[in-house]
Amino acid sequence: MSTTTKSAHDTAVNSFNLNHSSYDLYRPSFTPILVNPFSVDLGVATYNKQDHTYTFDNDKKIVEIACGTGKFTKNLIENGWTDNLSVVDPSKGMLETLRSNFPSIKNVIQGSSYNTPFDDDSIDAVIIAQGFHWFADEESLKEIHRILKKPNGKLGMIWNFDYTSPSQDSIVGDSNYYNAGTRYYDKLEFKAKSKENNQELLAEYFANQKWNEQVTKYIYNFDVKVPQYRQGKWRPILLNNPFFRNEILDSFALYDKLMTKEDVWKYWETRSYITELPKEKQDEIKADVEKMIEQFINEDSFDKESKRLIKPMGTHTVVVGVKQ
Repeated sequence: MSTTTKSAHDTAVNSFNLNHSSYDLYRPSFTPILVNPFSVDLGVATYNKQDHTYTFDNDKKIVEIACGTGKFTKNLIENGWTDNLSVVDPSKGMLETLRSNFPSIKNVIQGSSYNTPFDDDSIDAVIIAQGFHWFADEESLKEIHRILKKPNGKLGMIWNFDYTSPSQDSIVGDSNYYNAGTRYYDKLEFKAKSKENNQELLAEYFANQKWNEQVTKYIYNFDVKVPQYRQGKWRPILLNNPFFRNEILDSFALYDKLMTKEDVWKYWETRSYITELPKEKQDEIKADVEKMIEQFINEDSFDKESKRLIKPMGTHTVVVGVKQ
């Protein structure tokens, strides 16, 4: 067990203790279109080329850190993990919702990336969904390295994201892309010289819906105090530490999230940096978001069948291996 005195970020814990129910309701889950290849990259699944199916090695022991309400955990359970799955989160509220969602999970632990109860070299893969930016430091990586089996242990992260950012600062040709259900996939120029960087390619993708682009940029103005995926500060730490190899395997999936006008605010309201604002300020932001939607929507903003707004989204996976 780790001896560090560091603990989980207070803002994250306090926010998620308060909004765990709305987080569970309005945040997106993770598509198998990317989760299954991600599992292969982590060494806990194999891809069968003949029939294009996946086989999951449920004997492999997985720890999911910052499991939240189980947005990613759902995939692991559906892929057969039970006794060999342990989930960890510092938020009592998040774990309350997770237990309600998945009562079959036995190993539910209130704890953090800095101090886990697992034995040395006992875990095959550690997964962090929508969370590594909160604890992207050497102390966390040291503890994760401690519990991973060498030499084959893998650390994997996955994030849903709303816009292009420094977190995608890698070359398009070195990344895998999957169409997870976006109508804009075929428009993207993956080999164009002007789109050599993932940030540039994804900027082109998100520009397809002006209302979403404008609302996202506006909401980001309030994201000034806490670490976030989009800031990209986790990436250099992952590339330069004594515990994991400095080779990152990046993969991306693109999809369209369909939502009502009312759900747009409910989605953004779950952000920790919004949750901590006074109620009056939240109401002001909500009004601004609603005005912005009306200003920038047009007939192409809506899915023709459901009549809901089209919000382009992305999912990013990152896998690194342990150093000996």
